[in-house]
Amino acid sequence: MKTKLLIALTAITLFLAPNVSYGAAPTLGATSGFALFTASGFVTNDGASYVTGNIGSYTETPTGFPDPGTLVGESYNASSTISGSAAADVLAAYDQMSGITDNYVLGTPLQTQTLVPGVYHTVGAATLDGDLTLDGLDNPDALFIIKVNGALTIGAAATSHINLINKACLNNVYWQINGAFSLGTYSVFRGTIISNGQIELKIYSSLLGRGLTTAGTILLHNNVVTIASGCILTGIASVDAEKMDVEITIAPNPFGSYTNIILKNDSKLNTCDLRIYNTLGKEVMNVDVTKQGATIDMNKLQSGIYFYKVMDNGKIIQSGKLISKQ
Repeated sequence: MKTKLLIALTAITLFLAPNVSYGAAPTLGATSGFALFTASGFVTNDGASYVTGNIGSYTETPTGFPDPGTLVGESYNASSTISGSAAADVLAAYDQMSGITDNYVLGTPLQTQTLVPGVYHTVGAATLDGDLTLDGLDNPDALFIIKVNGALTIGAAATSHINLINKACLNNVYWQINGAFSLGTYSVFRGTIISNGQIELKIYSSLLGRGLTTAGTILLHNNVVTIASGCILTGIASVDAEKMDVEITIAPNPFGSYTNIILKNDSKLNTCDLRIYNTLGKEVMNVDVTKQGATIDMNKLQSGIYFYKVMDNGKIIQSGKLISKQ
């Protein structure tokens, strides 16, 4: 009787503990310093992309850097010793992820979900036309592994984001994609991608993490790519659901020397603040906003892509992307 009770209590405990994470992060080896790498294919850029981290291919010479794109890192081709090591290591990392035991099955499409730490998989190809939130449960070491058994398309019809809250850490998020990856216009993706197909970042989209593939071309079109570097914590709590009906408009966006923030249906607000971050997660501006809204001087922000959060009492009311065209 006691044995049966112990088994039952153990089962209940496991069921009620979704934050338990099985498996370990994949070993990146020589690919850890790469923002973008393909073991077989081209790395091409046709716009003013800004990449922080190394780029490389084991079979071709990357093109589009330093002109028209900007590369804060090194470019490696097949003649580089590190390219051979990286090609072997990205394949090993992909195989390692294939062997990690799954905790949960994800339905598709992926949006309007909040995931706690764990290992997830889809039964087929997946899309995201909205936001997917990863909740670290106040643990900066929380690990997220998401395995997509097919292609992954982000922002096919609308701007989409992968959001991290409650100390979820960018460099503890891993995506295995069994197929091609497409990141839609203006969308923001977070985490390390390890795929076996083409990786394409469409115009003005941002990858905060890494894009690594065992086979396939990597295509950039005026993007921001920043390698995961440490754990950036902003001290921001989760979204305040009670105030999600407050409509917030920021225009113009893209902006020049100024932009306006307007609050509608603001009866639940007194004063909130607009926080703006660069692509490395550093706060570059913090402005108080009243019910009447505000016109904000943006002259000190250089041209590029930024991210914002509108906060009230330490919780997010709205978040998104801003583009400066100074």
